[in-house]
Amino acid sequence: MSIIRLQHIGTAVSDFERVSKTLERLGLPTRDFRNDQGKGFQHDSRVLLGNECWLHIVHNWNPESRVNQYMNMHGDGLEHLALETDDIEADIERLRKQKVPIFEDKIFDANDGYEAFVFPEHSIGFTIELIQPHVKSWAYPDDARDKAVSPKLGIVRAHSVCAIVKDLNIATERFESLFGLKADNNVIHLGNADLELQGNQGREHLTSVTLESQTVTKDMEVLQSFGAKILGEHSFDSEFGFSVELVSS
Repeated sequence: MSIIRLQHIGTAVSDFERVSKTLERLGLPTRDFRNDQGKGFQHDSRVLLGNECWLHIVHNWNPESRVNQYMNMHGDGLEHLALETDDIEADIERLRKQKVPIFEDKIFDANDGYEAFVFPEHSIGFTIELIQPHVKSWAYPDDARDKAVSPKLGIVRAHSVCAIVKDLNIATERFESLFGLKADNNVIHLGNADLELQGNQGREHLTSVTLESQTVTKDMEVLQSFGAKILGEHSFDSEFGFSVELVSS
C-alpha cells in the first residue's frame, strides 16, 4: 500500500454549536468552519492535533449520508480514520484483489481529495477512508506547524487512537493485510502516530484519542477547573462520544 500517515479522525456530532463551544472551553478550538459541504446538509470544522493530523468535526443532517446513518445507529463518536495515500488507485486495486468491497465501488473526487471508503464489516469494525489530496484539499496549515496545539494546555501532538475489537490479533493482522501498515506487538504504526488496537469486548468502535503533552498534570488540573468530566488520572470525557487521554511527551 501507499499509506503515508493518519491524516484526520472523522467525528460525527449531533449538535455542532455545542461541540464547538465545549472544545473551545477545554482548550481545543475549532477552525476552518464550512457550511457548504455535503450538498448543503453539513456543517464541519477541524481541531488541529499536531503531528499533521486533525479531528474533523462533522454534523450532517442528510438521512442518506454515511455520517448521518452512523449517528442514527451509534450517536456521537469517532466515525472513521482517514489514511492519506499517494496512490489511491493502486491501493483500491489491491483491496479489490482481496475481494474487499469499496463503498459504491468508486473513488470520489471530493472537496478534500480523492476519497474511497471501506466500511466496518469489511475492515476491523470501523470505517477507513483512503484519501489522496488534490489542489483543493484541506492540508495541515503551514502557519500552525510550529505553534502550540492549544492556547490553554501543553499539548504538542497527536499520539494514538484506540479501538475496541473482537480479537486483537486477528484485527491487527487484517489491518496490516488490508492497508499495508506494519504492526509491532499489536500496535499499528501510522507514520505520524500509532493506532493502538486495545481490548477484546463490547461492540467494535473507536473509543479514544491520545495526545502528548508537555504538562500533563497541570493540564488535568486546568481541565478540571474548566468543568471537564475527569475519567482517570490522565483522561477526560470529550462530552461527545469518546474520551481523551494525555501522555507525557
